[in-house]
Amino acid sequence: MAVVEREFGEAYQTELAALLRRRFRLLCAVWAGILIIMLIADLADWWGDWWRFGAYIAAHGLQLVVIGAMWRRQEGKAIKSDELLRLSFWMVVLNAAIASVVFHAVRGESGAAFLQIGLGYLLACFVLPWTPTQALQPGVAIWIVWVFAQLVFARVEIGWGLAVKDVLAGLGLVPAGLLGCWIRTQRIGKRVESTSLRQHYEEFHRELFDARKIHEAIFPRPKTTGAIRFAFRDAPRLGIGGDLLAAHESPDGSLHLIMLDVAGDGIAAALTVHRLHGEIERLFAESAHLRPRDVIAALDRYAHLTLAPHGVFATGFAMRFEESGAARWCGAGHAPAFIRHGDGSLTRLISTTWPLGASDRLCDECEERIEAMQPDDVLIAHSDGACDWRNRKGQWLGYSGAEAIVRTTGVDDPLKWPDAFLRQLNTFRGWQGEPDEDVLILAVNIGAPVISRTGLRTSRFFRSRTAQPTRVEVGA
Repeated sequence: MAVVEREFGEAYQTELAALLRRRFRLLCAVWAGILIIMLIADLADWWGDWWRFGAYIAAHGLQLVVIGAMWRRQEGKAIKSDELLRLSFWMVVLNAAIASVVFHAVRGESGAAFLQIGLGYLLACFVLPWTPTQALQPGVAIWIVWVFAQLVFARVEIGWGLAVKDVLAGLGLVPAGLLGCWIRTQRIGKRVESTSLRQHYEEFHRELFDARKIHEAIFPRPKTTGAIRFAFRDAPRLGIGGDLLAAHESPDGSLHLIMLDVAGDGIAAALTVHRLHGEIERLFAESAHLRPRDVIAALDRYAHLTLAPHGVFATGFAMRFEESGAARWCGAGHAPAFIRHGDGSLTRLISTTWPLGASDRLCDECEERIEAMQPDDVLIAHSDGACDWRNRKGQWLGYSGAEAIVRTTGVDDPLKWPDAFLRQLNTFRGWQGEPDEDVLILAVNIGAPVISRTGLRTSRFFRSRTAQPTRVEVGA
């Protein structure tokens, strides 16, 4: 209960207040019905014994008057929970006092008084959503009333010894009522917790859906026409993740692609991604002719100053593609990319420096490299998360496994590589469900423009000379 009241206190109190209003009316109706039935039975049993008959009439009648007054008071206005608690307290205590005084003073009916007091208190404990603390107050009050009645009236008839025993017996009502209230509040707490968790989950799911749309908005649109084409596939583990692809076109027709992978996944990584994306936007807004080396160096300075103090790091892979076929790149601790040539051979593009933010000397060690791409070539890059996927045996895919996917998979269009790569990842994994890590897959093709029969400028398509996809080997 402490956890429920701390985490879902407002919902818990709201549930108790609504339930108290409903249950208070139910208690009044049930209690009144029981008293009427008992009154009819007592009239049949004690008709002719006018003193006993009068005692039962007086007791039940006064109790019904008290219950009716409480019902009318709670119906007369928009009553608050605190006042309902006070009404329930006085209804129990006054009925106990009436039963004790009338049955003891008029006819010495100690057993009947105990039955009336116990029935009223336990009925209230099991019907009203009292907490144990709230149930303790009327419990102590009716026990004091019971003690007074026993010591003042019953001792004359049954003596001190039996009166004390009755006093101790009356004390047993309080623990019984508290136990009933504790069991009931536990059930209410579990229901409130379950309902609140479901509502929080639904709210979180809606918020995550909206966050996912905002997150997707920072990704570029695939470019399927022109001399430089690219496509990608983002598959975050939790619907939103720490992978990013940024794209910028220079006035000279070259295309800049920056792939980032923030350590971790989920919302925290996505927030970091948005910070890095803002920095990339600022860099290219100030200069549209940045080299990959300049991008990595600037992002490293940013990560070292703003992210590294919080233990957050990232890997990056900056690329610049020119219509002539030149592909320049600079990697910062990122997984290797590959250029798959038309004959099926591969060229690895290895990172040239440490991850972003990991060292304050990255600017001095940053190296940029260049490769020439032919129209039949395709560059395939993936985030580090792809290498962290496991199969049923718990084996990592690793760098060599990712390379095996690129080497053995066949596609008829370079822009279909992201989907094909992801299918092979799922095949290696061997089971459906939440992926192990976020994964981002990129494919770039620099096709030499040719004139088609329709007169439109198009790009050549890559035709793989390899066979169908084969089994992927697990690498380190």
